[in-house]
Amino acid sequence: MPAISKGDFILVTGVSGYIAAHAAESFLNAGYPVRGTVRSKEKGEYMSKVLGGKEAKFEYVIVEDIGDDNAFDEAVKGVDAIAHMASPFHFNADEPEELIRPAVNGTVGILKSAKKNNPKVKRVVITSSVAAIMDSTAKPPKTFTEADWNPISIKECEEKGRDAAPGDKYRASKTLAEKAFWKYIDDEKPSFDGATINPPLVLGPIIHPCDSPDSLNTSVAAFYGWLAGQKTEKDLPGPGGNFIDVRDVAKAHVRALEVEEAGGERFIVGNGPFSGNDYCVILNKEYPDQPKVPKGDPNAREEINSGSLVFDGAKCTKILGIKYTPIETTVKDMAANLKEKFNV
Repeated sequence: MPAISKGDFILVTGVSGYIAAHAAESFLNAGYPVRGTVRSKEKGEYMSKVLGGKEAKFEYVIVEDIGDDNAFDEAVKGVDAIAHMASPFHFNADEPEELIRPAVNGTVGILKSAKKNNPKVKRVVITSSVAAIMDSTAKPPKTFTEADWNPISIKECEEKGRDAAPGDKYRASKTLAEKAFWKYIDDEKPSFDGATINPPLVLGPIIHPCDSPDSLNTSVAAFYGWLAGQKTEKDLPGPGGNFIDVRDVAKAHVRALEVEEAGGERFIVGNGPFSGNDYCVILNKEYPDQPKVPKGDPNAREEINSGSLVFDGAKCTKILGIKYTPIETTVKDMAANLKEKFNV
């Protein structure tokens, strides 16, 4: 399948979301006009200003519910490729279906809309997650690759329903959505091909609509607790996992549409393990004016992180050419952004 060319028109769904806003900016910076989907005119106007105002080659359309039948029929018309990024990410669902329905229906729905309404679409890339790869019962040392699939969360939700763990409800939604993506392409054989981007915890500055710390997206909200002095030394080393800079994830979506060899592939976009201790050590070095931030232990960073599972991001570097941003830069930029925005 030919890769997209400069000037091709890209649809970015959920463009007012944390990652999608950065992806739209990356597409525009790389020379691609963008149409974004939003749930309201207010969010569309906000993103129009963020993405360059009247001079930017950006437009938006309103899709109120991505889970509705034919929700994307109009949005897909006239575009050359699609970055489907709209999907819920939180741990507050009562029933698993609250996350599963929009994740799966939105993914399959946009594929159906593209096949039915736009034969010139070249490729669809979706934002999946390492949630679709990980095994929550695995113990370190363990390294996951794109060959792995989550064997636990769907079963947990089927057996326990609303009593399933919040993390499994989210992970099941991402696993089922990605499986549905590949199944549709295999079964329906549309004119376009596909690729998936599978990030771990995504960190970095925000450019999407966010009026207060209470409305921060899940991953940045967890970091805000350390920055704002809501954590103490007793909370160290703090929960971690693997991380990636949001700007690297955005670039990976662009490259997944540009690189011909990306068709049919999954890509872990991951920069290795981290912990709350890393946050504290970096914040104390870069922002000594934040006295409430726990000190952390700079000598224990490697030892603490060695106890984490690892998601191997080498394939993304090899095929898509993504050079990962160091965690020091990610944390420094994220903190500066939040300090300015919320006067922390």
